[in-house]
Amino acid sequence: MKTIKTLLAGCVLATLGMAAAPALAWPDKPVTLVVPYPAGGGVDPVARLVGQKLAERWKQPVIVSNRPGASGSIGAAYVARAQPDGATIMMSAASEVAINQFFMPQLQYDAAKDLAPVTLVLRLPFILAASTTMPYSTVEELVDYARKNPGKVSYASSGVGSAQHLAGALLEQVAGVQMNHVPYKGVAPATSDLLAHQVDIGFVGMPTGLPHVRDGKLKGLAVSSAQASPAAPDIPPVAATSGLEKFELTQWFGVFMPAGTPADIIAQVQRDMAAVLAMPDVSRTLRDQGAEPSGMSTEEFKAFLDSERGKFGRIAKTMGVRP
Repeated sequence: MKTIKTLLAGCVLATLGMAAAPALAWPDKPVTLVVPYPAGGGVDPVARLVGQKLAERWKQPVIVSNRPGASGSIGAAYVARAQPDGATIMMSAASEVAINQFFMPQLQYDAAKDLAPVTLVLRLPFILAASTTMPYSTVEELVDYARKNPGKVSYASSGVGSAQHLAGALLEQVAGVQMNHVPYKGVAPATSDLLAHQVDIGFVGMPTGLPHVRDGKLKGLAVSSAQASPAAPDIPPVAATSGLEKFELTQWFGVFMPAGTPADIIAQVQRDMAAVLAMPDVSRTLRDQGAEPSGMSTEEFKAFLDSERGKFGRIAKTMGVRP
């Protein structure tokens, strides 16, 4: 009997010891940071900058994996199907999580159900740029020209349903003008044709467009944010033009994980991402490109995401934007 009691006591102590033992620290293996766009531009350099800092913080490799295609939906679908064990993270733009649903009815994932929001990385205004051959140098002059020449002003975008496309559609909506949308397969060819005077205007990401404006190769008419950008304080916002006060549309990058990822892991990723974005060298690098680093709480990001989905949905519906 004594032996049985001793064994039982030992089992109880062992069980209590297991319960008291701390959970394994996360991450305990390499983490994949999926970028649903090609290497070299847009989201990619930001992901690599942040990924390096996270790897140092986590003492684990952070492997940036580019999975481009279909306006980001191929990479987003991959993350949506990944195991929710904390080993897969996505840094996205707006298209694959807030826009594609209005243009691609056959998406292989539901962004609202299959992807868990973590935090906003940054917001970045577009520059409304014009070819130097155009007879307008301000938004007011552009709108006046477009009203007198319906359908004559062509605007470039990186593809149907892209944020640049909807920025052009929003400008049409608030200004009451009709323009001609010219979609391209990416930012690079759209910008190239704008520089070559093959298209009249376009909403171009600030890191891409600002050097061309500074060099005199493009006219910088305005920025798409509600306020002027500290990186280009001499370029006014579209909303500063009389009658266009409601115009605001910026591109942004966010962090998502597969739905079902444990809440404590999501919370840690949010905290660590915010800490990295607050590092002086990281913040300075991003701000020099016109970006506004964030790192907001997950609850704030969810509210922001809902607002953005509503905005893009209204633009698509009002303007009759279809693939």
